[in-house]
Formats: sequence, C-alpha cells, structure tokens
Amino acid sequence: MGAGGDGRPVRDNFLKGTRDKLKNIGSVKDDLTVLRHMWFGSKKGDDHAARLESFYGPQATAYDAFRSRFLWGRKPMLAACAARLAERSNLIWVDLGGGTGENVDMMAQYIDLSKFKAIYVVDLCHSLCEVAKLKAKAKGWKNVHVVEADACQFAPPGGQATLITFSYSLTMIPPFHSVIDQAISYLSPEGLFGVADFYVSGKYDLPMRQQSWSRRFFWRSVFDIDNIDIGPERRAYLEQKLERVWEQNSQGSIPYVPWLRAPYYVWLGRHPTVGHALHEEKVERPPMFPPTFLYTQSWEDPEPDMERIPSSWSRVRRAIRFRSPAHNLVDMGQRHVLA
Repeated sequence: MGAGGDGRPVRDNFLKGTRDKLKNIGSVKDDLTVLRHMWFGSKKGDDHAARLESFYGPQATAYDAFRSRFLWGRKPMLAACAARLAERSNLIWVDLGGGTGENVDMMAQYIDLSKFKAIYVVDLCHSLCEVAKLKAKAKGWKNVHVVEADACQFAPPGGQATLITFSYSLTMIPPFHSVIDQAISYLSPEGLFGVADFYVSGKYDLPMRQQSWSRRFFWRSVFDIDNIDIGPERRAYLEQKLERVWEQNSQGSIPYVPWLRAPYYVWLGRHPTVGHALHEEKVERPPMFPPTFLYTQSWEDPEPDMERIPSSWSRVRRAIRFRSPAHNLVDMGQRHVLA
C-alpha cells in the first residue's frame, strides 16, 4: 500500500505487467507475420526487385526483431571484421544486401562508427531501404548512405571500399558470379571481404564444412522454397577469387521451430598476397575431431616440436613429421638436391 493507503504500488505494478503482456503479444504477432510470409508468402514479380518487394515488403517493419533470433552469423562476422580494422581510420564500408541497416547498428558494438568515412547500405528492396533510411535518421548516422540499387551494378563514389560485406544476402542473388566480381573490382588492396550466410557443403568438402547427404538435401530443399540457394558454389567461387583469411562453420536455432538447427558460415577474405598462407595460422578443430587435427590442416614446421620432444620418443617424432606435409615436401626437396 502507498503512504496514504491508496494502493498506488499495486496499481503501478498491474499497469506495468499489462504493458509487458501487450508488448509480448505484439512481438508474437510480428513474428507470426514474418513466419507467414516466409512459409506461405508468394514471391511474385517480373524481375528480382519485384520478387524481393513482394516477399519482404509486408514484413519489413517486423524484419529486425525476428532476424536477430535467426541470423546467428551476423555478429561473429561483424566482430571479426571490426577486430581486423580496429587500427585503421577513414574506412569505406559497403554492405551489399544491407536491408534495414541493422548491420550498421550491430557494428557499433565492435568499432566506433566514426572510423568510417562513409557507409553504404545497398539493397534492391524498396521497403527495406525505407526502414533503413528511418533508422539512419533516428540514430543520427551522418556517414550512412542508404542506396536502393542492384548490387551487381553498384560501386561506391570514391571507387574503392575498405570493407565489403554480404550478410545473409549472397544466397539471394542469383547472378552471384557477377555480384562477386563487381564487389571485388572496388575492394581496396588492403581491404577485407566478409560473408555470413546459410550453407550446405559440397559432396566432398573440407572436414570443417562436411555434411551428410541427407542434411545437404534437406536444408537446400527448405531454403529453395524461398528462392534462397545455399549450395557450396558461392563460397567456392569466393575462394577462387580471394584469399581466405578466416572462417567459422556452425549451426543456429530457428524461432518457433524446435530441435532443428540451420547451418551457417562466416567467411573473411582479402586479395591474394604473395608469401602468405592461404588462411590465418589458427585452424579451428571441427566437432568430434581429435586434438591432433591441427597437424592435418596446418602447414607448419614441426622442428620446434622436435626440440622439445625427447629423442627416445621416436614414434611420436615420426608421427609429427608424417603429419606435416610442408615439412615432408621441403625435406624431400633437400634430400633430392643433396643427392
């Protein structure tokens, strides 16, 4: 009871609880709107822009809240990019298929947005671009430019970008060869290329990516309903054109869909450089692989290990030498020259 015995605390708690319930009801209603258009919505239109608008238009205002519990690769990708750009300034960022501009808001958690001279959020869907413009205005982002355009034809005004990202958008662009080529054409020499998306592996793929045939068939069929192609071809093409810096392969939950976990990956690349490994030295061990998996993937020199392993442990020494392909090639070359 209040000091005057009028019961105000009870009333205030009741009103707060009512507001929370209404908010939760509104959130569920928004989620159901998104799910209805994801599962039963039609993708009609004479071109790709019209099909995107028919799919995303009705759910544009509810887009961010639902995707935050679905697109699990966005934050790891943005954090990994920010960590590699932290010491730079006057950056140019092009977010292709940037939708509502939510990636910009997330990036602010990892790096000061003032480090970016300009940020271009590029999307072909009119409704999502309108949401992004309202968000940029509300947040006071003076360096953020929302561009309604085809990513296959867009190029930043300055001609170069320090960071280019595809956040769950590359799988929705049918001419992926064209959009990747176009993006790489304006990636600066020291620039970074980041991708986060759903995926299925190839039939024969790297162990850290490999999936069973049933998993590949199921998830590719599910996403194909929404014109999303999660096959391995896009990442394979990226690795033909760029040098892989880092990647992560994982799986994430889906709202209102118990037990199922959708596979996703995060991939960072750069222009090929002479004298560097094709990826950073650290290789993450896939689930269920033994700790010695590192030696099967890293081209590292085993000689430092030899110095610390007693000579009496001959089997261990032979195993490490056998598991190091780089050392084997160099050693065989030396023997051939000496012979």
